[in-house]
Amino acid sequence: MLGFRLPSISQSLGSYCFMLVCKATVSDLQDAIHARMTCANYAAEIYQWLGFNIATQTVAGYVFLVVAALIMTNWDLAKHHRLKKIFDGKEG
Repeated sequence: MLGFRLPSISQSLGSYCFMLVCKATVSDLQDAIHARMTCANYAAEIYQWLGFNIATQTVAGYVFLVVAALIMTNWDLAKHHRLKKIFDGKEG
């Protein structure tokens, strides 16, 4: 049952994170950078795939999960680094 509940919860959390980012102001983004919450929607998507794999129990699914998690982690770190340069705190 966890394999079906986890993706549903993660999808809701991912949607919520997306809405927060869309409504964010510059100061909100600066606070998010300091809290290391740059791309929480990526974490929600990884949890969705984890739930899917718990439900299906396939080797290919777990391989996909690992590769997708590595790719999204790389995207998140790159975005975090880029935003940290843009919002360095020197202009306000």
